[in-house]
Amino acid sequence: MKGGTLASLALVVAGIASPAFATAQGVQAAATVRSASPTGGGDCTTKKSSNHDPRVAGTQAGPRGGGDECEGQRGPTGPTGPRGPQGEPGEDGADGATGATGATGATGATGATGAGACVDVDAVRDNNDREFKAALTPDGITYAGVREIQNTTVGPWIWYDLTTNEEGDYPAGACGVSIGHQANRLVIEVITTGGEIWETFCDVNLGTPDTLTCNGVWNDAVPQPNPGDPPAPLRTHEQPIRPTDPNHLPKALK
Repeated sequence: MKGGTLASLALVVAGIASPAFATAQGVQAAATVRSASPTGGGDCTTKKSSNHDPRVAGTQAGPRGGGDECEGQRGPTGPTGPRGPQGEPGEDGADGATGATGATGATGATGATGAGACVDVDAVRDNNDREFKAALTPDGITYAGVREIQNTTVGPWIWYDLTTNEEGDYPAGACGVSIGHQANRLVIEVITTGGEIWETFCDVNLGTPDTLTCNGVWNDAVPQPNPGDPPAPLRTHEQPIRPTDPNHLPKALK
């Protein structure tokens, strides 16, 4: 250590101020701190680890130049990786607004009248020259009719709609009809599905042919029939009358 120190000191004394020595020191320092950048510009300072082992150089290089602060040129983009697994379904979105109401469709055709429709007919012929009839059709209309009968000549029916009077109180649910005649006056009766009896009258106008005058005013029968009508008569507790035995009659009556 002493010899080395003296030698270094001798160099300093002898030639440290020499221009050649100074130039050599400057060249060495420049080579140490200034190197070309891999991309063609900038200054890069090479940093060597104090424990760097030259035998493993190249085997421990990092991804960006093995410890050098200067980056090399970026390599090409690698291939696209495989598609990842499908994620969980997301939550249901909010319901959308209610759409506008569509236009009303066309009305369908009227269906056929069912087999349970109320239909009925009744007739009376109390003279040999005319006939009267009442008819209840499936549409719920009650008619009164008259026609002439002269020997073998039968005239056409003349019908009268008994439901046209708006104030006539024609009963709803009429399901049966009957007709009666007396002294040129007709009575037409209907019974409803609720069991009520209603009646109206027509006058017979004599002529050729006969015609009817009907006002279509309906009235319900008073009173209406009720279960058990008429009330049963009270029973008597008396002994019934028995016939007399003819063998016990007096001799004057035998």
